Amino acid sequence: MKNSNELLEPNQIKHYRDIARDELTALRVAVIKDWKWIAFSLVAFIVSLYFINPLPPSKVTLASGQPNSSLHIVGTRLQKYFEEAGVELALIQSNGAVQSLQLLENNKVDAALSQGGLSTSSDAISSLGSVNYMPVWFFYRGQILDNDPRSFLETKKISVNLKGSGTNRLVNTILAQHELLGESHPNFIELSSGDSTKALLNGSIDGMFLVAGFESENLQKLLNAPGIEVYDFPFAPAYERRVDFLDHVTVPRGSIDLNPIVPKKNIDMPATTTVVLVNDDLHPAIQYLFLKSMSEMDDEYKPFFTRSAGFPAYTDRTIPQSLEAKRFYEHGKSPIDRYVPFWMASLADRAWFYLLAFIAVVFPLLNIVPRYRLVNFQLSLQRAYTHLNDIEQALQHSETLAEVNLINKNLRQLSIAIKKLWIPTGGQEAYYQLMQAFGVIQSEIDSAIRYREKA
Repeated sequence: MKNSNELLEPNQIKHYRDIARDELTALRVAVIKDWKWIAFSLVAFIVSLYFINPLPPSKVTLASGQPNSSLHIVGTRLQKYFEEAGVELALIQSNGAVQSLQLLENNKVDAALSQGGLSTSSDAISSLGSVNYMPVWFFYRGQILDNDPRSFLETKKISVNLKGSGTNRLVNTILAQHELLGESHPNFIELSSGDSTKALLNGSIDGMFLVAGFESENLQKLLNAPGIEVYDFPFAPAYERRVDFLDHVTVPRGSIDLNPIVPKKNIDMPATTTVVLVNDDLHPAIQYLFLKSMSEMDDEYKPFFTRSAGFPAYTDRTIPQSLEAKRFYEHGKSPIDRYVPFWMASLADRAWFYLLAFIAVVFPLLNIVPRYRLVNFQLSLQRAYTHLNDIEQALQHSETLAEVNLINKNLRQLSIAIKKLWIPTGGQEAYYQLMQAFGVIQSEIDSAIRYREKA
């Protein structure tokens, strides 16, 4: 036996080990006795996962326009961010913004880079907002044009880009303001942006329209080419007023190069925006990744044409904004975005309501779980005290020895049940209080038996 100093020395390790053992035992008992509630909880959890849909696809397709175009370059930049997030973004080429939207309408792609002002008859397509400005450029050969280029446009060979491209559609919108439609002029030809650039550089055509951001490779070739002029649109402010989805942007004098000065004067142009469109059923986490990438892209690649409030932004309201985009523009990135994968950040943003409801329901239960072993034990004690009280009441109303003997038998059965009780750590005091009460009743019964036997 241990000496007197060690006999009552607290053993914390054993205490917590005993508690852990009791918790596991209590959990096993809970699974056996309350399996229906546990099964119900699991089903509810699985149903919640189905509606919240936490796991995004590993591959997404994006219609990205013509090679070397602004849309395609934006697509390649987004591709980099997706790759860093572990998602493959496959770029699908098209003739341009119009055809890209058609691919999205026909469910051939998951998302599309399009242009502001393009509408759709589909109710299943939403906008994530715009990522940059895309001005309407007009490059031409020859003398600098005056404020009215009508005679040049009516007599020279001009490329208005391919049908299905954003350039073709936007050029026709602008020409219609002057009652000049591209389809009615035989000198207007349809070439891709790349082919138009080559043709203008080698002199095969006299002018070309190009809707492109400053990052466009075709645009850079033309800006640096000798003998190629950039048209200054005198009516750019008027287009902004007359066409909802057009803005007015300016290339400031000398902003491209100061030695020599390029351009030699401010150049005004009408501009639309690059819009990211998605199918409504595209996973919310992928939509969040698009929005996050669009935001980071604006920070990393400083746009030439800036907007006071910055990009991305929901500026073109032709197509309704997605719920995920609305949440992003109102609240920004998820607070936990820096610490967890993008899909978990998106899930946290979407599931906060479910999370609060879960905490409200489950927290009280979780508060009980660590004391489950004590709760069950206390319920068993309460039943034991109830039986003891019944026995005591029966003893008080007994009249014969036979009745007392029957009561004594019942007490012994209760004693056997009590001794079979599982006594968890922390329950010893309550157990011995019960045994003390049991001893009192047993003494009363023994006294009653002796009294009846003498009588």
